[in-house]
Amino acid sequence: MKQTLTAIALALITVGLPSLSLAKDTGQKAAPSAEASEHEQLAMMRASIRIDKRNFIKDAMELDKEEGKTFWSIYHQYEAELIKLNDMRQDVIEDYAKHYEDISEAKADELVKKSFEFRKNRTSLLEKYYGKVAKALSKKLAARFMQVENVLQAAGDVTIGTSIPIMPKVKE
Repeated sequence: MKQTLTAIALALITVGLPSLSLAKDTGQKAAPSAEASEHEQLAMMRASIRIDKRNFIKDAMELDKEEGKTFWSIYHQYEAELIKLNDMRQDVIEDYAKHYEDISEAKADELVKKSFEFRKNRTSLLEKYYGKVAKALSKKLAARFMQVENVLQAAGDVTIGTSIPIMPKVKE
């Protein structure tokens, strides 16, 4: 089961708006070499997906040179904040994987609340950057960005959601 949820975390990282960092600094000791190799593979996939996502956005936005300069400056700020949110989501999935076999009522509640927090924060982030793009460029371009980003996020949500096993039924 843990391997399945590790694969889901991998999907999250690759579909869920990846970053180039190898791993978050948790203050823990270095991982074993097998885990380090996994982190290296994840980092490479995250970088590749990040490039693909940027190319998709570039094509969909159809920006001229000046608009592109302004937009990408804002987008990089957005992406940095989104990466942090996706790390939060990954933490929830990893916590679920860790407790899947013997999940308690309290842990189930905690995970759901953290998932709600993630979604609220992601929506707030979209609102924040809609405003920034609208102010710097135009409301139409900001709306286009939101459409593109919503499509990408929805695709990632479906991939992740359909990959995570349903919460086990309470044992009687």
